[in-house]
Amino acid sequence: MTAQHIWAVCLLAMLIPVIAKADGFPDRYVVTVLEHPEGNGTKTLVPFDLDENNRITGFAFHGYGLDMTRQPFLYSDGNLQIVPAKWDYTEGHQLAADGTAFGIDDTTDSIIHIDPSGATAVASATFGAFTGLTHVTTSGFVLGLDYDDGFVWQADIGYVRLSTLEGSTASTYAADVNESGIVVGTNNFNNGSASRAFFWDGSVLSDPAPDLSGTTRCVAVDQQDRLVLAHAPDGFWPGGGLHTIYLATLDDGTLTLDDPVASISAAYNFDVIANDHGEIAMSWHTNNEDPHLLLTEPGGIAATSLTLPPDMIAIELTGITDAGMVYGRFLDAQYTSHGFVASVESGVHLIGHRLIGAPPLSPYGTPRDANASGAMIISWDHNYNYGHWALIEPALGGDADGTWTIDINDVLSVIAAWGPQPAGSICGPDLNMDSVVDVNDLLEVLEHFDL
Repeated sequence: MTAQHIWAVCLLAMLIPVIAKADGFPDRYVVTVLEHPEGNGTKTLVPFDLDENNRITGFAFHGYGLDMTRQPFLYSDGNLQIVPAKWDYTEGHQLAADGTAFGIDDTTDSIIHIDPSGATAVASATFGAFTGLTHVTTSGFVLGLDYDDGFVWQADIGYVRLSTLEGSTASTYAADVNESGIVVGTNNFNNGSASRAFFWDGSVLSDPAPDLSGTTRCVAVDQQDRLVLAHAPDGFWPGGGLHTIYLATLDDGTLTLDDPVASISAAYNFDVIANDHGEIAMSWHTNNEDPHLLLTEPGGIAATSLTLPPDMIAIELTGITDAGMVYGRFLDAQYTSHGFVASVESGVHLIGHRLIGAPPLSPYGTPRDANASGAMIISWDHNYNYGHWALIEPALGGDADGTWTIDINDVLSVIAAWGPQPAGSICGPDLNMDSVVDVNDLLEVLEHFDL
């Protein structure tokens, strides 16, 4: 044992009796870079979906131009498998509850079901170049978009193109589906001055709020059959008018509009998203281009305005987990992307300097997906579609080196980094994120030390 090891063990023995529980340490993340098992620059992975068990599906991108191929992959427990497929343009998009996936084959225009043994077509349709699946429910409903035209598939009802149904118009944008099979979205989606919300319960498409003037959009339906409805009397584009958000109850095809969750005036680039529990996040800009973020509180519809980091000029919402964590990205004045997470309880956190066990992941892009445990897929060092990706998972308390164990190496890691930490560095031993490694960080390691 080296002298450094002996010193650290002695210090450990002295401090264990006086350890006090340290609450309120910000979340940090352990990084796993998602790499093609065969490596090299022409073979990259594009992840699409992350589930509650940290399983991932997407496609493996190989080659360029006419030689480009795409094969689906499944990732679970650190193991990544390229799924054998007989097609050249095959992608995994959404995970099912059993860890299999659904995706799209662009060559044969098919919705496919993917398991470790291969991919099987379950429905055929005419798809465009920008077709993707967006939701899969445990009851078997698969929702997707062909550009802005929505469709749904389920084994009992088959494939349904929503724009072919009675009550639909061109560009029938499908936004969400719940376990009951209720689909919601917006008719005439691309017309910001004439779009109308719709819901579909298996019969005709219906306008849930025909008495609301101007334009409406339905952005989500939760598991209690409540619709998140946006209303803009003066239109959604280019914005600047009044935007009112409702969490409305749907009962036997009749919508009850209670008091609005929020009414926002002079809102430009307004965006609203929601989770399966009816928790809502809203973002927008005002005339002076300051971004704003408003979240409803867990278990209720009271809305809280969050304080954003300084010098941010734009905000983009990507999603909201079932735990109420919102994720997306900011742009600063230099147009650099900063991935963020936010909640009513914890406020807004940038994720770029909260990573341990990571190579230099810079610049940080938008989190693509996240789950209720706080794990995320993030992009880095390239563009959003065909760059590099990583899985980040919340670190254990006291884990200074990102190895998922708290032992003498974590003590040594803290000691080696003792003193000031530059702002924005990989956090590692700075466990409480206060820009200095000191006795407080050591105490956290000792609190969780695996004796």
